[in-house]
Amino acid sequence: MSKKFRTLALLTLTSVTILSLIGCQAAPSTTPAANPSDEKSITILIGEDPPSFNPMVADTGYDALVMELVLLGMTDIDPNGTVFTELAAELPTVDNGGVALDEAAGSMSVTWKMRQDVQWQDGQPVTADDVLFTWNAIQDPNTGSWIPGIDSIDSVEKVDQYTFKVNYSAIYPGYLTQFGGEQLAIWPAHYCDASQGFVAWDCGRKPLSDGPFVLQDWVEGDHMTFLKNDKYYVAGKPEIEKVTVQVEPDDAKRKILMEQGDADIDMWINVNTIHDLQNFEIAKVSLSPSDRFVMRLFMNEAEKGTTDAEATPHPILSDVRVRQAIRQAIDVDTINNEIFLGLGHPQWTEFFRPPYNKCDVSRPAYDPDAAKALLEEAGWIDTNNDGVRECHGCASAEEGYEMHMEFITYSEYGEPLELTQQLIAEMLGKVGIKLDLSVVEGSVLWAPADSGGIEQSGNFDIDIWDDGYAGVDPTDFINEAYSIEAADPGSGLWNLARWKNDEFNSLIEDSYTLDEASRQETFCKMAKILDEQVPEIMLFTVPNADAYSSRLEGVQSTVNDLVTWNIADWKIK
Repeated sequence: MSKKFRTLALLTLTSVTILSLIGCQAAPSTTPAANPSDEKSITILIGEDPPSFNPMVADTGYDALVMELVLLGMTDIDPNGTVFTELAAELPTVDNGGVALDEAAGSMSVTWKMRQDVQWQDGQPVTADDVLFTWNAIQDPNTGSWIPGIDSIDSVEKVDQYTFKVNYSAIYPGYLTQFGGEQLAIWPAHYCDASQGFVAWDCGRKPLSDGPFVLQDWVEGDHMTFLKNDKYYVAGKPEIEKVTVQVEPDDAKRKILMEQGDADIDMWINVNTIHDLQNFEIAKVSLSPSDRFVMRLFMNEAEKGTTDAEATPHPILSDVRVRQAIRQAIDVDTINNEIFLGLGHPQWTEFFRPPYNKCDVSRPAYDPDAAKALLEEAGWIDTNNDGVRECHGCASAEEGYEMHMEFITYSEYGEPLELTQQLIAEMLGKVGIKLDLSVVEGSVLWAPADSGGIEQSGNFDIDIWDDGYAGVDPTDFINEAYSIEAADPGSGLWNLARWKNDEFNSLIEDSYTLDEASRQETFCKMAKILDEQVPEIMLFTVPNADAYSSRLEGVQSTVNDLVTWNIADWKIK
């Protein structure tokens, strides 16, 4: 299951690809386990090569999976949303003095204390110098990247060898995972070449490990081999001695390898594979405790080919009544039950995940007759009885303009999403909305505007794909998806509807606080506005699942990271 590129660093992905063809510096020698036995070896299947070990560059999922094998962050998040320490000695809080708030100035500082027993594979200690090196590389205006909350950081300063302080110009509630979590690791100052830049340095392809495994070899298009890191800081771990990450693009072949016991992990399996493996003995399925990605419709409120909904409103979708009618005309339960085998969960608000799933927002009713009435009220009437409504007194189109649009999805998801696209088109056709269906590659759909990206350039009417946030804090995700600033295609953010709401923008600002009661109240106000204005139509969550061999213990799928988040704890029966 491919996910979209999420960061501004996508602009530099081409340079990373070129570097991968040129080659990388060799990693220093290490002392891995001698002659790993087959009984202590596992095989992980992935659909394509990771572009690098740095998920901040491309965010394909495969990069985060292999990053977890070799690199540590300050913290990570478990499947239940609990933040736990990796390089950090403790989690800084207001109570333990690690967080200092200046409410009057609206700023804060966070002091991090690091473990003193973590080494790189060459024996050098992991210290605050590595953190500052990583931060300086990230925030470099020419060769750096974007990370959530980067605009809130004034400076990062070294206190001593194992302590550093982050000074914020604002209250940033996501501070606990800003230097860790799903995508960000700490990189070695003495090994990576700072002049090459964060998104393109050689060590992103040939990393120096402080994690449970060490990269031994990488044969592109075929496999990667990792051996146990005997310098890993947790005594006796990992139990596994060798990990082979095997590239197999064909989903059906990956399923067969799992069924035959020739592989141990297949990440991000689809609903058909989930169903087929449910009663298997050799291969099992791990479902995450909660869902993350929500299948949703993105509707362009600006005229197709433009990006300013105020200057050039979409002739159909700029009317909120039309968006509400589209929502009422879609039978979510039928799609979920017939195509996704009942494995998804209907969702209609961004705030469906704990701890903020406490807003009183009623589920929208499936009601085609009400949808037709709304379209009539909005001035869309089928006067010639050809099944397609035309504008007769509507808000933003010429008299007689047909209710006829393009509906796009991305090819990498596969058959379930294409069937969903077809079924939605049938449902909307029944209320007088005609859709032409297109399937494109995700790299074309999500690319930057200056690279011809369909969404960022506004060259679409409606499209459908799955999106969501990791961790337990939705604040940055909401900011990226709905803020007025994110409607600018040059921002690299994802307000694809070009929806602008001043009240909502003020609520986004209010949500950046450590006062949890205040945040809950703010999120519920947001939920009400989103429900009324319908900038996106949320349908149902997509199951997050990974297949694993019954010979493995400790595998747990998660929406907050990749399946390898706890690979150091896995055991072989």
